Amino acid sequence: MTVRTTPAPAPVVSTAEAEKAFEEYDRVNAAADASLDGSAIARVQTGVLLKESLAAYDVHRKAKTTDTVTRFARPRFLIPAVDPARPYPRSFAVLSKRKGNEDDRSSLLFYFTRAKAGEPWKATAETWALTEPFASPSPPDAAPTASASQDDKTVQLRPKRLPELERGPSGTTPSSPTATADRAVCDGFADLLSFSPPHGSTEDARFTRGAFTSDLVRRLNGRADKALERTWSYRTTGEDLPVFRLAHGGSLVACTYVREYEVSGTGKTGTVRFGKGSDTDVLLGGGGREWRSVKETGSMTALIEVLASRSAPATVLGCDCYAPQALTATGVPAP
Repeated sequence: MTVRTTPAPAPVVSTAEAEKAFEEYDRVNAAADASLDGSAIARVQTGVLLKESLAAYDVHRKAKTTDTVTRFARPRFLIPAVDPARPYPRSFAVLSKRKGNEDDRSSLLFYFTRAKAGEPWKATAETWALTEPFASPSPPDAAPTASASQDDKTVQLRPKRLPELERGPSGTTPSSPTATADRAVCDGFADLLSFSPPHGSTEDARFTRGAFTSDLVRRLNGRADKALERTWSYRTTGEDLPVFRLAHGGSLVACTYVREYEVSGTGKTGTVRFGKGSDTDVLLGGGGREWRSVKETGSMTALIEVLASRSAPATVLGCDCYAPQALTATGVPAP
C-alpha cells in the first residue's frame, strides 16, 4: 500500500527574507524619523502606519520639534502559510523590543505586507502587547505593566499578557480558519468607543473589563463638561491584516481605525481651547487659540484576543486608545 503525505504548506516568506526586510525597516525608519523625511519613510511603510508617520512629521515640522528615533532588537517573526486560494497580497508580523529597553515586559508588533510578487515588504500597522510575565506574582497594587499619555497625564495600564500563538509546520504561525468572522470584533470595539460622555457604557457583554474597555470608557466619561459638547466616533479602515490562531484555539485580531473627535463650546458663545503646543493645537495653527468648535481625525490600532467560543467575551490586549495619532484638525474660530 502506498502512503501519501501532504507536504507542509509553504510560508509566505522565509525567515531569512523576513529578517532582511525588518533590518531594512529598522535602518530606514530610524533615519527617516531623525530627518522627518516623508519620502524615505514611504520606502518602508504603507497604509495606516505611513499616514501616521507623515502626520507626526507634519506636526514636528510645524512645532519645530524633533521626533524620537527608535531602533529595534530581538525580533520574533510570525509568518503564516501561503493561502492557495489567495496567494497575494501576503503578510507577516514581527514582535520586537525597543533597543536599549529590552527588559520592558511589553513588545511592539509590526505587520508587514507585500501587494504582489517582486514588490518590497512594507510595514502597514503597528501596535503593542504585554509579552513577558512579572518575575513573581504581583499583588493588586503592584507597579503598572505599561503606561500611555493622554492630555499630558500618565495613564497606568495593567493589560492581559499576549496568549501563546499556535505553531505550525515549517516554522509558520497558522492563520485562523475563521478570520472573516473573527474580524467582526473590530466593528464591535469601534461601537463600544463611539459615544458622547458621560453616556459611554462600561459594561459590554462583547468584551472583558479592563484597561482598554471599561477603564477607558470610565475615563472618557469623566471628561463630561457642561461647558463643552464632545463626541468620539470610530470606524474600521478595512486593513486586511493577518488573523493568527492562538494555542488555545482562539484568534489574534489586529484592528485599525480612524477616530473622529468633535468638540464645541455649549450655547451661543461657548468656546474650546487645546493646550498650547499639543498636536491638535499645532494642527490648528498653534497659539492656543479659542475655537467655537473643532473636528479632529486620528488613527488607532488595537490588538484583540477572540476566543474559540463566540459567546465568550473578547479581550483587548493592546491599543493606542489613550493617545491616537492626530492626522488632521479643523476648527471654527471664536468671534
